Amino acid sequence: MADTWNVFKCLACNNCHGRKSTGHSCPHCGQRIAESTPVVEKAANPSELRRKVILANTPPELRDALSKQLNKAESLAQSTTVFSPKKGLQILRDSLDKESKISLKAVKKSFKQKGFENSVISFLEMAEAEGLILRLDEELWQFLE
Repeated sequence: MADTWNVFKCLACNNCHGRKSTGHSCPHCGQRIAESTPVVEKAANPSELRRKVILANTPPELRDALSKQLNKAESLAQSTTVFSPKKGLQILRDSLDKESKISLKAVKKSFKQKGFENSVISFLEMAEAEGLILRLDEELWQFLE
């Protein structure tokens, strides 16, 4: 299983850290990590590894509370959607009709689906000023990219 990450517990300093394999030095104390070094957890990806290392280095009586806080922070980070020009440009591309035209109605619908309904008009004005779209009518633009 080459994609598995290991949480090693250094025998010299008792601190945990993550790597895919042995043969390196402990980042905390410099002790060589050998085949005999205990693996206390395994992770499927770097994100999971980070979390498991944090919890492994936390005193046992605080782990549950920290785990709950980490879960809360992760769910908050996933639910927070930040608008960016790159996302706006992708939404514009997704809103194009067969003639590369964009209607205000289609753009508003696409922006709303992505959770950016407050950004529509300002983004269209910026795209028009940047020369990405050309106004054809009151609520219709031609995509120029």
